[in-house]
Amino acid sequence: MTKRCHHEFETKDGYPDDIICRKCETIWTLSEYNYMNAKQLMTLPPFIRQEVLKRQVEQFNKENPGYYDEL
Repeated sequence: MTKRCHHEFETKDGYPDDIICRKCETIWTLSEYNYMNAKQLMTLPPFIRQEVLKRQVEQFNKENPGYYDEL
């Protein structure tokens, strides 16, 4: 059985889409995950999942500006 990484996340200047783990050096590019469904998102670390969901909500609000007014 392998050890799991206790991720320490950081971002680099000039790369707003990338989140990097300082320990295992894994890079997650958030724009690649924008169109994942809920089941696929559950395979990501919790912090990355939250960031992807925030971007999905922002994108939805851009594409449907009056959605919540119609309810």
